[in-house]
Parts: sequence; structure tokens; C-alpha cells
Amino acid sequence: MTLFDRPFRTLLSREILRFTRVWMQTIVPSLLTSLLYVIVFGLALGSRIREVNGVPYLEFILPGIAMMTLITGAYMNSSWSVFDAKRERYIDEVLISPMSDFQITLAYTLGGTLRGIIVGAGVLVLGAPFAGVEVAHPLLLLFAGLCVSFTFAALGVLVGVLATRIEHISFLMNVILQPLTFLGGVFYSVEMLPEALRVGTLFNPIFHMVDATRYATLQVSDLVPYPTFAAVFFLALAAFGAAWWVVSRSKRLRY
Repeated sequence: MTLFDRPFRTLLSREILRFTRVWMQTIVPSLLTSLLYVIVFGLALGSRIREVNGVPYLEFILPGIAMMTLITGAYMNSSWSVFDAKRERYIDEVLISPMSDFQITLAYTLGGTLRGIIVGAGVLVLGAPFAGVEVAHPLLLLFAGLCVSFTFAALGVLVGVLATRIEHISFLMNVILQPLTFLGGVFYSVEMLPEALRVGTLFNPIFHMVDATRYATLQVSDLVPYPTFAAVFFLALAAFGAAWWVVSRSKRLRY
């Protein structure tokens, strides 16, 4: 048995087909919602807030909006997929397959990661003509996008396993992740905040993800860039480790 053997590839292919077959429901709405953010916040407020950290406001917020969309897509894809498989009990077919718990976790996580990357990249591509953005560091942007999408796809797997009701999935998204995203420097620089809030923002992991993405896109950041990229990478490893542990240990997945 190898890591990328046929059972693993089959599960990963199913996860990809799961959202690509209904792309009008899984991809298009995310892009349209994000473009509304670009238009409303960027064009409307951009006429009043000329520049932030030396760049036009619309350029400044575009990487954060792309990251916000990526986070939502990655998390919702894997959490709903695992929860639905558990609820309908076709997860049993996966559990009795020759795959290890590591492979199962990785397949679900990679499926969510791909959806996150697609919607995040789509926002950047569609928003670039409005903002006039040229990516400063494409490889760093790809690295940041993969790490962040992987992190929240893994978090989605973890929540999908532990959730006992659909409301648990939306609760984490609406009550925890969305507020952290809006408070993560998507629409403002941390330098604009009072000292107490500025210090508090440093404990928000999404702020570090947004800042890394903004540096890769615009070469503008509130923090020292490369330690931020390292932190984003280790967050991805920690999230996957937690998801793997839950998949292998949780009694809510196995009867």
C-alpha cells in the first residue's frame, strides 16, 4: 500500500466531483458574493479612503477578500462532506476500505483545499481588473493560499466528525470564523487600530493569514513577512494533525 494508491485516489476524486458537478451552487455564489464586497467596499469606500499603507484601498482589500472566500469554501466543503457521509452512514464504506486514517483525513482535506483554492483564485482573477492588482510574489501567494486552504479544510474535517447536528457546522462558521475574519485586517490595516486592539489582533490567526497573502500579492504587510509565512505553515500542520487524531479516535465516526 502506498499513500496515493487507488482507494485514496478514488475518495479524492469523489470529493472533487462532489463540488465540481454542482459548480453553480458551490463556486459561482462565492465569487458573486466576493465581487459584491469588492464593489461595495472597494469602489464606494475607496473614494473616501484613498490609500492604506501606501496602496489604493481597493488593492489593499482584494487579497483579504480572496482569503475570506477561500476560508469559507475550504471549511464548508470538507465539513459538509464528512458530516453528510457520517449522517447517511456511507462513511462506513470509507472506514472499511484499505485506507489508513491518515489517507482518509488527507483525501477529505485535499478536496476542501482544492475548492478553497479555486474560489480564492477566482476572486483575485475577477477582482484584479477593478483593482489593477499585479501579484508581486506568485510563488509565495500560492504557498500562502495552499496553507490557509489546507488549514480550514482540515478544520472542516474535524468539525464534520465531531458535529452531531447541522447547526454545529454553521455555528462555527457564523459565530467564530466570520467574526475572526472581519477582525483579521481584511478591510483595514492593524496600524489604524488603538494599541489595545492592535495587540489583541496579533492573537487572531486569520490576521496572520491575511497579512501573508497581502504581502505575497502587494508586497505590503503589517508584520515581518517570512516569520508570518512560517506561522501559517505550522498552523496548517497543526490543523491537519488535530483532524487526523479526531478521525482515528472519535467514537462519533465509528459505532
